[in-house]
Amino acid sequence: MAIIKINKYIEKANSYKRNLKTTKIIPKNTAEFVKDENAFQNFKVVTNGELSLPLILNSGESVLLDFGDHCVGYLNYALDSYGGLLICDSPVKLKFSFGEFPYEIIKPESEYTGVLGDGWFQREERLAAMMPYCGRLDRRYSFRYLLIERKDNALFPIALTDIFAKCESAVDINSVTTVEIKDELLRKIYDTSLKTLKECEQDVFEDGPKRDRRLWLGDLRLQALTDYKTFKNYDLVKRCLYLLAGYRVESKKVSSCLFPNSPPYIDDMDSWIYIDYCLFYVACLYDYYENCGDKETVADLYEVALEQIEIVSKSLNDNGETEYKPFVDWCPDLDKKLSLLGIYLYNLRLFKEITQLLCKELDWIECKIENISSILLRYYNHDKGLFISESGQVSQHSQIWAVLSGVLPLNESINLINRVELLDTEFTMRTPYMMHYYIEALYKCGLKEKAIDTVKTTWGKMLACGYDCFPEVFNEKNDFESPYNAPELNSACHAWSCTPAYWIKRYLKEE
Repeated sequence: MAIIKINKYIEKANSYKRNLKTTKIIPKNTAEFVKDENAFQNFKVVTNGELSLPLILNSGESVLLDFGDHCVGYLNYALDSYGGLLICDSPVKLKFSFGEFPYEIIKPESEYTGVLGDGWFQREERLAAMMPYCGRLDRRYSFRYLLIERKDNALFPIALTDIFAKCESAVDINSVTTVEIKDELLRKIYDTSLKTLKECEQDVFEDGPKRDRRLWLGDLRLQALTDYKTFKNYDLVKRCLYLLAGYRVESKKVSSCLFPNSPPYIDDMDSWIYIDYCLFYVACLYDYYENCGDKETVADLYEVALEQIEIVSKSLNDNGETEYKPFVDWCPDLDKKLSLLGIYLYNLRLFKEITQLLCKELDWIECKIENISSILLRYYNHDKGLFISESGQVSQHSQIWAVLSGVLPLNESINLINRVELLDTEFTMRTPYMMHYYIEALYKCGLKEKAIDTVKTTWGKMLACGYDCFPEVFNEKNDFESPYNAPELNSACHAWSCTPAYWIKRYLKEE
């Protein structure tokens, strides 16, 4: 399958490329990891004291540095012989192990059994041939903790004379207007959400600065929503929208993810494309206009959004089934058909708003909304007040997306969303991504107090575990849950977890 490049979109995407802001961060303390069954993932961090340079390392010695907060950037360091006592007469070998959380550093690579490439371990060895030496690691790391181990067997000591991280982001937290939040927990959640989004705003909106490090469309929708309320980095939103429009597969589907620094930027196969993410291009465009009022950009990208709607429309049969796979959530054996119908309706309604804005024909969209609504309603069990799949599966996801689709009257939607947390089902929300849409459904039903309580409960528990940013996956009953069978590679700073800042700003405005 070929990759389509649309130069007019690519040129506009490149016109919105901006230089990143840099900050020098110096490690604050030396520390150690101590086993503690009551701590998150069974390890706690104990501070030994402030870092004092020079720091002396003999063969076989190591030091654990705590930078005091989450960092995304490049490590710089300097070495020298110690006190002129012995000449460094052979190369020095150092191993650097970075971690967003202790388990990432503690888990041996030799025990790795995950499904992702083990190159995602944040570890690197470097040789320094002569002293004095100044070095910079080429790979950008996402971390708070750094373990430095001296791996050579030479008898002379060396001195670490300087060390810092040159951190990068497209935005500066200090540029965000201060918000008065009286609730202390909400304040902490808001600040951590802001930090999460800031770390993920790079050359594009990355899904996670440690791993993947690419533009995912599902994450983009949530990041942009939060950015509109905080950093207001509209140029980065436009850059991402135009990049996704400019690089597409032959079918014209918008790619679910895009690698901004790895030509040809997208894979030429459908296996990387989630059809619900294609539809969320519509939502991204709608949100952009609602927050920026830029009708020209919406008109410019309207055809791209229309193509996503048409691709899904042509693929659906009379039972609402399609050959294309959606994402919806990480939930094993989830029947995603009803959720996808809800997502399609959700975006159809937003597309109708865009079409009306541009004074284009609406009748066909209204017919499509009516048709998809009738298909989805076939699965509504009036006696139980639930949407149930053909196999009899009842999932939280189906109920949430049914509410968001607008297929039910308000009173029935309220009853349905109130049942979600009470459902006796194994098919539950597994990611902060899906949790966002649950909160949106609560808001849609006028249950804003319950929505903000959900924010406090869910993200508050993440804070209680010691996260500096909000993670990719979180299960309060299992510290080691991972969709990759590798909790050490989970992202502890992940874009789709940043939306509490959006909900908190919205809640405060409506108080």
